[in-house]
Amino acid sequence: MRFLSKFHSTLIFTLFLILALGIYQSNTNHNLFLTINSFHTLLPVKFWELINLISYRKYLILQALLLVITFLWKRDKLLNIIILIMAYFIVFAALKTFFGEARPYIVLDPNSFYWLNMYEDATKNAHQSFPSGHVGNMAVFAFAISSMFFDKTKLLQFLMLLFVLITGLSRICTGWHWPLDVIASGLIGYLLVKICLSIRLGRANSKNKY
Repeated sequence: MRFLSKFHSTLIFTLFLILALGIYQSNTNHNLFLTINSFHTLLPVKFWELINLISYRKYLILQALLLVITFLWKRDKLLNIIILIMAYFIVFAALKTFFGEARPYIVLDPNSFYWLNMYEDATKNAHQSFPSGHVGNMAVFAFAISSMFFDKTKLLQFLMLLFVLITGLSRICTGWHWPLDVIASGLIGYLLVKICLSIRLGRANSKNKY
């Protein structure tokens, strides 16, 4: 069962990696953004606002929730989770600074797509499109929970993945990120979880394999 779980995770990771490479090679990032963004009316504005609020790393909602859940039910992994959260902030901040990618509202005419600006500084963050902090934040939370608690439950694993996909969709539908930004962010978040949770820290962690 554990082998099958790892196989499915690897397969999904590979498929999204291939998708990202396909978008990059075909140079369809901008057109795909406009297509996905046009479907923003499928869900209410309040829904997009809620997703963006929950996954906004500035408010530390998901980080606090992950720490509390780990402390209560998986205390032997608490230090791993602390390292994971620190790694998330460092890696994503470094990548944003290194790439300095312009957001859609800088590259495209803002009147040509739907843009929801509620909580973020559009001027300060104008060239921080890659990677998506929101998607990475949700990916770290969802994949960590899935790895620690739902290792043998496919339905709940899918639910965690769905949270990441919805967050990525929200960032495109509200005009803040390109499709490549959100796909890459989910992949980076997944890798951070796999690496940080695999670190053996003390006797307690050495007895538990995830």
